Amino acid sequence: AGGPFARLQRDGPKMKRIAAVAATLGAVAHAATFQQTPMERVAVLLQQMRHRIEQDGKVEQQSYDKYACWCEDTMGRKANDIAKGKETIEESQALIIKLKAEIASHGAEIQQAKKDIAANMQAQEDATAMRNKENAEYVGEKTESEQCTGALEAAVKVLAGAGEKKGFLQTYHEAELLSVVMGIKQVLRRPSAAKLVSGTDLDLLRRFAQSPEDFVQGNTGMPSLAQIANNPFGDYAPQSTQIQGILKGMYDTFVGDLERSNADEAEAQKSHEELMATKKAELETLQATLQQHELDLAQKNQRLADTEQLLDDAKKQLDADEKLFENVKSGCQLKAEEWSERTQLRTEELSGVGKAIEILTSPDARKTFGAATTTFFQVSATPKRADLEQSVRSAQLANLAQRYHSMGLAQIAVAMRTSGHFDKVMASIDQMISDLRKEEQDDIQHRDRCQNAEGKNSNDVEDLNAAISKADQSIKRLQSESDALQGKITTLKQEISSTRTDMKELLDLRNEDVEELKQALKDDADAVVLLKQAEEALKQFYKNNGAKLGLLSKHAGKAGQEPVYSVDPDKAPETTWSGGKYGGKKDETTGVVAILQMIIEDVEKEMATARADDAKAQDRYEKERDSMQKTLDAQLAMKLTTEKELNEVESKMADSQELKDAKHSDLGAEQELKSALYRDCSWVSTHFESRRDKRKAEMAGLEEAKSYLSGVESGDVI
Repeated sequence: AGGPFARLQRDGPKMKRIAAVAATLGAVAHAATFQQTPMERVAVLLQQMRHRIEQDGKVEQQSYDKYACWCEDTMGRKANDIAKGKETIEESQALIIKLKAEIASHGAEIQQAKKDIAANMQAQEDATAMRNKENAEYVGEKTESEQCTGALEAAVKVLAGAGEKKGFLQTYHEAELLSVVMGIKQVLRRPSAAKLVSGTDLDLLRRFAQSPEDFVQGNTGMPSLAQIANNPFGDYAPQSTQIQGILKGMYDTFVGDLERSNADEAEAQKSHEELMATKKAELETLQATLQQHELDLAQKNQRLADTEQLLDDAKKQLDADEKLFENVKSGCQLKAEEWSERTQLRTEELSGVGKAIEILTSPDARKTFGAATTTFFQVSATPKRADLEQSVRSAQLANLAQRYHSMGLAQIAVAMRTSGHFDKVMASIDQMISDLRKEEQDDIQHRDRCQNAEGKNSNDVEDLNAAISKADQSIKRLQSESDALQGKITTLKQEISSTRTDMKELLDLRNEDVEELKQALKDDADAVVLLKQAEEALKQFYKNNGAKLGLLSKHAGKAGQEPVYSVDPDKAPETTWSGGKYGGKKDETTGVVAILQMIIEDVEKEMATARADDAKAQDRYEKERDSMQKTLDAQLAMKLTTEKELNEVESKMADSQELKDAKHSDLGAEQELKSALYRDCSWVSTHFESRRDKRKAEMAGLEEAKSYLSGVESGDVI
């Protein structure tokens, strides 16, 4: 119980006894060194062979260490490359999806921008065409109006001088009239002429244009035939004045229309220029937007192509890295298995050689072999020589036992010295070698079991610490979220309280206003009652005396004006009284009654205005109350949502804390397991190699002794 380390502690006195026996036998071996027995020569050969085996092992160990280092570096590097490749692929795929969406969006925006640009340019063309059409119509109408205005102006001037010229001047003036008539006919052909004058005047103008001679007569009587022959127009009749008035009215209308047309044309041109400036600015903005979208589209298309190429390269590289990683992993595992098997076989070989050497070189073996040397080769040797050889062989084994600190070899040396029988000695050596090999295998299995258990325990502890650290981070993050949510809830509570306070204050103010209104209306109503009572009291005197109060002038009482009386300023003033009957202060009473009536009217208007203002105030209150209620509802909903989020966060915190506690419990169990493993396995790191070395040495001695004895028995050792 307790493992090899405990056995080492338990076998300590035994090893001391081995050393004592080996020292005793060593003295005998030293005495026999003047003759080298065959077993000693075999031991030397075994030692040389062990040295070569160990040197070969060191060379192979260096080679394997270099290979294992390469495996570790390559697999670590490839694992890192694979992780980075997967990360690059994920990022590239996400970026490609994003870029495709943005490219589609830019495509739609470009199409829309082109449509907007086309619509803008079409709108400019339409507006320009319409403006040109309107301007052409304006120019045509202006030219025609100016012609009509000129004709009407000439006609008015000609008609204004009619009847005043005599002789040659009158004849010239009448010639001008003939040319004016042609202009009037052109004016009457315009459709708008019918809208400028009445139907009667239009008919009169048409008759004048057709037969101007009908409107030309002498001033008195009928004209003579000679006058008609000499002057077919005669004198202008009074109707020419009427024609002149009609033409003057048409002229003024044409001039006014022309001025309005000019103003409208200027305004239309200004509006058109402003519209074109706006459209051009919009066009520049749209073109700049289109250019930016096209630039962004080109850049993102290029970036998409680059990203897709990067994705393809990353996939190829990832596939190559994964294949190489698997190849390296399988190759390294195979190499490790081969090295483990090779190391185990070499260890067994060295163990056997070491035990043989220990057997052959122990003091007892040397003494035994020394004593038995002669009997191995010379059957007819004398008893004295046989004893000497037996002593030499025994001494050889004793030297081996001393050199390898082997209790077994010491016992064999003693047995050989006393008995001298090889069969029993050889069997003992074989049994000891078998026991040592079994002990070697037990130690290796114990070491492997400890290493696996300690490795698993270390990994589990590391995983648990990582899980606890992750849980701590999660708890800290969730605690931060919880604090933020609690702060948000506190703020919302304050805002809800503030909103409710504002709503209560608003309601209180509204109630105060309503109460004040009620009191004001009651006061105004009471005042009206009192004013009407006062008015009735003033009127009662006149009612009782059958008199009527006078009325104020309709202009009296207007602010900013002096009263206007109906007294004739040219009439003598009268006395303030007439007759003996007292009629009272009618004027003053009338004024006072009028004032009372105005006050009553103002109060009643004030009451109506107050009710209207109260209705508006009620409407404003309801709107503000509804707005505040909506705000309150939103705040309450936000508070409820935040509280739900807080509950979820706290639930997650509880789960994380529970997980952390469970991991702590598991960590405690692993720590206990670690302590148990230390108690059972600590000797592996401190004594495994020394036990192996000692065991190897002992087995080498046994093997050396066995070889030595075998050589002696066959007669090969001289």
